[in-house]
Amino acid sequence: MAAGDSFKVGVSGLQVFQRSLNTIGHNITNSQTEGFSRQRVELATRFASPSGNGFIGNGVDSTAVRRMFDQNAIDQVRTRLASSEYFSIYNQFSSQVDNLLADPDAGLSPAIESFFAAVQEVANDPVSIPAREVMLIEGEGLVDRFLTMQDWLSDLQGAANDHIRTQVSTVNRLSESIADYNEQIIVARGMASGQDPNDLLDKRDLLIDRLSKHVNVNVLELNDGTVDVFVGNGQSLVLAAQSMQLQARPNPDDPTNMEVAYVDNSTNTLSSITSMLSGGDLGGVLQFRDEILTPSINSLGRLAIAIATTFNEQHQKGMDLTNTMGGSFFNAPTLTAEASFNNTGGVSASIALNDIKDLTTDEFELKWNGVNYTIRNLATNEIVNPGFVAVGPPAELNTFKGMDISLDGIPAVGDVFYLRPNRYAARQFSMAISDPNFIAAASAVRSDINIGNNLGNGDITQPSVVDSSDPNLQQAVIFTFSNSGGLGSPAEADQFDVVGVGTGNPVAVNYTSGGDLTYNGWTVNITGKPKVGDSFTVDFNAGGFSDNRNALDLIELQVTGTMISGNASYHDAYSELVVSVGNKTSQSEISLEAQNALLGQAKEHRESISGVNLDEEAANLLRFQQAYAAAAQVITIANSVFETLLNAVRR
Repeated sequence: MAAGDSFKVGVSGLQVFQRSLNTIGHNITNSQTEGFSRQRVELATRFASPSGNGFIGNGVDSTAVRRMFDQNAIDQVRTRLASSEYFSIYNQFSSQVDNLLADPDAGLSPAIESFFAAVQEVANDPVSIPAREVMLIEGEGLVDRFLTMQDWLSDLQGAANDHIRTQVSTVNRLSESIADYNEQIIVARGMASGQDPNDLLDKRDLLIDRLSKHVNVNVLELNDGTVDVFVGNGQSLVLAAQSMQLQARPNPDDPTNMEVAYVDNSTNTLSSITSMLSGGDLGGVLQFRDEILTPSINSLGRLAIAIATTFNEQHQKGMDLTNTMGGSFFNAPTLTAEASFNNTGGVSASIALNDIKDLTTDEFELKWNGVNYTIRNLATNEIVNPGFVAVGPPAELNTFKGMDISLDGIPAVGDVFYLRPNRYAARQFSMAISDPNFIAAASAVRSDINIGNNLGNGDITQPSVVDSSDPNLQQAVIFTFSNSGGLGSPAEADQFDVVGVGTGNPVAVNYTSGGDLTYNGWTVNITGKPKVGDSFTVDFNAGGFSDNRNALDLIELQVTGTMISGNASYHDAYSELVVSVGNKTSQSEISLEAQNALLGQAKEHRESISGVNLDEEAANLLRFQQAYAAAAQVITIANSVFETLLNAVRR
C-alpha cells in the first residue's frame, strides 16, 4: 500500500472515530433528557482497491447516525400510558362520588333514618306539637340533604366538563406541535440527503407519548419520515404537516354535558365523536360520567320521586289535627322529557309517573320514524320494543318503565325526544307543608262495634284506606247481620246488609269470616261469629286526634318494597347505588395498580433499548478514544514511511 493510501485510511478512521466520540458525548449529556433515544454511528468498510496481489483496504466510512428504538416497545408504552391515565382520572372522580354516597354523616342514609325516627316520635304521641315540629324539621333536613347532594354532583359534573374542555385544548396544542415537527423533519431530511434527524424524531415521539395520555391514538409512519395520527374511529388528528381540531361544546340535546366534536377542515362542519373516544384521561372522564355520575344523579332523583310519591300517597290517607284529610307532605318532582334541537315537528313530549316500582335510572331516546315509535336505551344503546305502534301518533303512548308518555301533537319523521325522568328530580324535591297541625298522623276512618247490643263474638278490624280520593270516604257505613234461614235473634248470622252512601246498599251479602270488605275507598275485615242483629259501623274518624294508625303506616314505608319492581325499600335502593359506585371505584383502583405495573414494565423494556447506560457509554468512550489514537498512529507511521522514502531519494 502506498504511503498516500495509508494517510487516507488513517484519516478515515480519525473522522469516523471522532464522529463516534461526538455521538457518545451527545448520548452522555442527554442521558437525563426526557424522550431522548440513544444514538449510534453506523460504520461500513470502504470499497477496497484492486491490485495484482488482491484487494487493498481503503479504511472506514460512517453511513448514518441511528437512534436506538423499537416501534413495538414505543407502541406498548403509549397503550399503557393511555390505560393508566384512563383509570387514574376515572378513579380520581369516582372516589369523590363514592366518599360522598358512603359517608356516614353526609350521605343520604342518616337523613332518612333521622326523618323516620321523627315520624316514630309522632306515632308515639300523635297530639304532641313539639314532636310534629321535629318531624317537619327532619323533613326539611331530608330535603336539604337531597339538594346538597344534587348540588355536589352538579358541581362534579361541572368539574368533569371543565376537565373535558382542558383536555381537548391540550390535545389540539399537541396535535399542532406534532404537525409542526413533521414539517421540520421533512426539511431536515431534505438537507441531510434523506438521513433521519434523530433529535427531532425523539421530540415528536415524546409529544405523541404525551398525546396518548389524553386519548388513545393510532400512529402511521410514512416513507418521508412524517407520521399520521388518528383518534376515535379513524378520525385524522394529524396528517403530515396539517393538524385537525377537536372542539369541546355543550351537547345540543343535553346542554348540561360537554361533548367532543371533530372539526372537518374541508367542510368546516362539526360532528360528535364523544362515543368513539377511549383511553387517556379524556376517555376516563367521559366513561366516569356515563358509568357513575349520570346514574348517580338519576338514582338520587328516582329516590326523591319515590319518597315524595309513596309518602304523599300514604299521608293523604290520614287525617290531620284540623279534622281534615291529609294533603301532600312533600312537593313531588316532575319527570322530564325533552325534544331534540333537530326536531322539525314542533311537538313537545311529557312523561308522568305511572308506577314508581317500574321506574329505572336509565334514560331513553324516543324516535318517530313515520310508522311507529322506537325507544333506545341511552346507556346500553339497546333498542327496546315497548309495543308502541302508531297509525298516526296518539296523544298518549303506552306506559313504559313506570312512565306515561304523552305528545302534544304530531311529530315529523325522524323527530327525537329524550326521556330523562330522574335527572332534575332531587333538585325539585321540597316540603309541601310547614304547619305541624297538617301532619296526618291519624287514620281518616275508624270502625266501631255496637257494644252492649251485639250478642255474637264477631270483631271488626280498623279500616285501611286504599283510595283517599274516593268522594264517599267519610260517609258512614253500617253492616247489619242476619240469617238466610230467617231465624230470629240470637241465631248465628251467615249474611249481612250494607247501608251507606256510595256503597250501593247491597242486601244479603254472604258472610265469610276474615274476608276483605271494601267500600268507599277503605277495606276492613270482620271475623268471628256474629249473631243475627249484630252491627258494625265504619265512619269518618272525626276528633280521633290521638289515633296514630296513619303515622304507623308512614313508618312502615321505610322498610316496604316500594322500588325496583317492589323488591327494594328506600334504603335498599340507596344501598344499591352505594354498592355499585363502590364496586366500580374499587375495580378502578385495582385496574390502575395493574396498569401502572404494566406501564413500568413497558417503560423498562423501551429504556433497555433506547435508554442511555452511562457505564456502557463510558466503556465506548474509552474504546473509541483508543481507536482514535490508533488511527492517529497509522497517520504517524505513514508519515514516517513517507519521510524515509523522501530521504532515500535525496541520496
